Amino acid sequence: MMISWIFLVIGLHAQPAYNQCLKDQQSLLLAFKNDLVYDPSSQIAKWNPSVDCCDWGGITCDKEGHVTGLDLSSQNVYGSINDSSSLFGLEFLQSLNLAYNDFDSLLGFSKLTQRLTYLNLSNAYSEGQLPVDFSLITSLVTLDLSLAARNVYMVYLDHLENLVQNLTELRHLYLDYINILAHNNWAGVISSSLPNLQVLSLTSCGLRGSLDSSLGNLKHLSVILLDGNNFSSGIPESLADLQNLTVLSLPGCDLTGLLPSKIFQVPTLKTIDLSGNEMLQGALPDSVGALELENLDLSGCGFSGPIPDSMQTLTSLRYLDLSANRFTGPIPSFQLSKNHLVWVNFYQNNLTGGIPSSHWEGFDTLEYLNLASNYLTGRFPESFLTLKSLRELHLSNNSFSGNINDPSNVSSYYKLNTMDLSSNKFEGPIPGFIFKLAALSTLKLSSNKFTGRVDLHMFGRLKELQALDLSYNNLTVSVDRSESASASLSQISTLKLASCYMQHFPDLNLDLSYNQLSGEIPNWIWEVGNGFLRSLNLSHNRFSSLQKPYTFPFLLDVLDLHSNHLDGEIPIPPRRVYILDYSSNNFRSSIPVDFGNVLTSTFFFSVSNNNLVGPIPQSICNASSLVVLDLSNNSLNGSLPSCLATKTLKVLNLRGNNFTGNVLDVFTESCGLQTLDLSTNHLQGPLPQSLVKCKDLTVLDLGHNMITDNFPCWLNNLSNLHVFVIRSNRFHGNITCLGLGSNSIQIIDIASNRFSGVLPPTLFTSFKGIIDETRSNLGYLYFKHPLNSAIYYQDSVSVVVKGTNRELEKILNIFTSVDFSNNGFQGSIPVTVGDLKLLKLVNLSHNALSGPVPVPIRKLTNLESLDLSVNKLSGSIPPQLSSLSFLSTLNLSYNELSGRIPRGSQFDTFSDSSFMGNQGLCGMPLNKSCNVNATGEFPRETDEDGSDLYVSIGIGFVVGFVMIVGPLVLLRRWRTWCSNHVDGLVSRIVKTKDERTGLR
Repeated sequence: MMISWIFLVIGLHAQPAYNQCLKDQQSLLLAFKNDLVYDPSSQIAKWNPSVDCCDWGGITCDKEGHVTGLDLSSQNVYGSINDSSSLFGLEFLQSLNLAYNDFDSLLGFSKLTQRLTYLNLSNAYSEGQLPVDFSLITSLVTLDLSLAARNVYMVYLDHLENLVQNLTELRHLYLDYINILAHNNWAGVISSSLPNLQVLSLTSCGLRGSLDSSLGNLKHLSVILLDGNNFSSGIPESLADLQNLTVLSLPGCDLTGLLPSKIFQVPTLKTIDLSGNEMLQGALPDSVGALELENLDLSGCGFSGPIPDSMQTLTSLRYLDLSANRFTGPIPSFQLSKNHLVWVNFYQNNLTGGIPSSHWEGFDTLEYLNLASNYLTGRFPESFLTLKSLRELHLSNNSFSGNINDPSNVSSYYKLNTMDLSSNKFEGPIPGFIFKLAALSTLKLSSNKFTGRVDLHMFGRLKELQALDLSYNNLTVSVDRSESASASLSQISTLKLASCYMQHFPDLNLDLSYNQLSGEIPNWIWEVGNGFLRSLNLSHNRFSSLQKPYTFPFLLDVLDLHSNHLDGEIPIPPRRVYILDYSSNNFRSSIPVDFGNVLTSTFFFSVSNNNLVGPIPQSICNASSLVVLDLSNNSLNGSLPSCLATKTLKVLNLRGNNFTGNVLDVFTESCGLQTLDLSTNHLQGPLPQSLVKCKDLTVLDLGHNMITDNFPCWLNNLSNLHVFVIRSNRFHGNITCLGLGSNSIQIIDIASNRFSGVLPPTLFTSFKGIIDETRSNLGYLYFKHPLNSAIYYQDSVSVVVKGTNRELEKILNIFTSVDFSNNGFQGSIPVTVGDLKLLKLVNLSHNALSGPVPVPIRKLTNLESLDLSVNKLSGSIPPQLSSLSFLSTLNLSYNELSGRIPRGSQFDTFSDSSFMGNQGLCGMPLNKSCNVNATGEFPRETDEDGSDLYVSIGIGFVVGFVMIVGPLVLLRRWRTWCSNHVDGLVSRIVKTKDERTGLR
């Protein structure tokens, strides 16, 4: 999001008085002073009765000595202002600014009704109901009652109309971060009450509903700041009628639909900020180049198409952010704005082509340039190294290639502090100019093709360097273990050297993951950085133990020891650690009783895939910061601490243990869980209904327990649910209410329970997430902390294919599965199963389903596995199923199917086990040939009313009539031929029918 614009309406500045201050004015000011508490260094503390009050700080007077302006903003003033305050005796007051102080109450301002035009009380109070008597100050031109973001919603306003209804002269209104409770028709209230409004600032006021077109009636409006509200609507085209509009700011407002292109035709627009509206779509029209834009932020939206070449004509652009959209094509030149541009961000689009070095020459004001996560190609543009003000350069996750030249004109005075070239195809040695960038603090060169040998101590020349990543190249990193070399690297806090062919430890903060280090973790490693070690990653090595006695550094924030061979007792970490990963080792102890008391600052704790025993200690309730807790795949036992349901957890994974008792049942309205996995334990009782309060739940896996309950219909309200697994429990009854997850559900597994009844005809139509073919953004289900991407959890789930559990360590968001097997379902399979166009796995086996195999299954063009075995299905196998080109697993065994097995495509790859146990089936691959005349009647697809069948019959009749009867009527030779042959043909048909009858 762009740097917020602060619009200041400046009141009357202090002017020298033409006449002495009137005594009554001075008396009123001194009485006002005496009612307040203030900082000794503030202006009000220096008001001296022996000095003319018109010369006091913050005071403005007119020619007659009346006080017309009072400005005590940011003076650390405290106390209360009420009806009896002497302030209201200043009847000539025109401008009053008390902003950024801390008053207990602000009452009585309706007494200032005669001349006051400017009133600024922003951030002068912090909570409670906003008084509406400001509406009586009818002379007001500017009213600022806004709050700071930290105080959002701490002050509320019941009815906006009560505040603004009389302020017909108002031109500037600021109510930022005030909670406007009655927000229906707020736009209509403003447009009808404030006809002269020029600046409207209602940032984060809790406004909801559609963005009303009535705002277009405010013809004088020049600034619209409505950031952070929840409109859930499109942008009305009427805003394009505001011919004085200079600023349109609507970031994070849940806007939807297409952005009207006419918005980009308002000639006065200088700032457009629509960032953070994921559902807002559209394209940039060519008319954008005709504007005098200074700031354009469309980041985090759904815009697509090319970046118009017309943008090359923009001459005043300062801030440009089009990141996280779907823009395509090349990046145009912005040379005409090179004297103004400060920020350029094209991160995470679909941009292609090279970057001509000439396009970026002379941008002496540019500080931030981000082209990462696109499809850009070509060589490294050398002009980037001439941008004297550039502080951050991000080119990661593209396809840049070749050697990076080593220009001689790189100055050590350049301000570049971040350079990220990771995940490209750069080759050759690390260029020498990097060691001249004196201000460099972050350098990422990982996942390229850099070659050669590099001495780690060379990076010690960069005295500001704090983070270095050289992982996954073809580099050999050598370590100078001398004392002077180690000292030169002491400032580095993050070092990643994975797969760098190292043979020795460097003495600094380390990422030594994915190497072949073995034996004990030496004690000297905790002394790296002279006790200032902040992060240590030794994962994916072969360490077997920690050298004893060990003492972790007090400042250690991140400790990652996962995927080693560590055994014995789990180590007690330092209290500051916020990421702690002991997973995938051989620890065999219980969790110490007071272990939770040292996790008070920990956000992520995983000790999964070990051999821990015993209960979860109650002290875990003191780990009040935990966001991710993963104790899965151990041998822990006992009941679940109830506090786990009331904590700030986003991920709770206790899979694969021996826990007993009931499932947690104290989930509150503030539940933030996204992943809950309690599968493969011994939990009993019903499914807790309080789970419905966990609105963000994405993965719910309770499989392989002993839970006894009906189907939980109330779970239909979990609209974010992607994965729902209750396999192998004791659920019973029907599933007529099943409609889980609305637009999100992708994996449903209710297999191996005691469900019964029929599958409702509308069952599959409720699975919108499996029906919607527009889901195109490939990705995985995971949790990532919004403020710290290092706090990351990858969701996983088990699915059954061919009777075997298959662990999906990453759940691809396009993987879809429905498993209702091993229950007691009866009746036919609903034909609506064919609507699940994204479905990859279907298992309805081991039920009592009857009727035919639905022909609409042929529509499941993504289907990879289909198991309908051990049911009572009858009729023939639809030949249309042979067109399913991705079908690799098919099981129709042990039903009552009959007729010839279809051939062709995938069906030719299936063995006889796919069809055995059907007495009426014949043909390959079964060792049972079909009677030459017994081909079976394959089902046909028709419309529901059979109209397509009648149309086919009609067309066939007409064509047959024309082809046969026509020649008979028109040609004598045809009549003679038919007379000689048709009788014989009929005779043979009748004879064949009689023979068949005789065989029966």
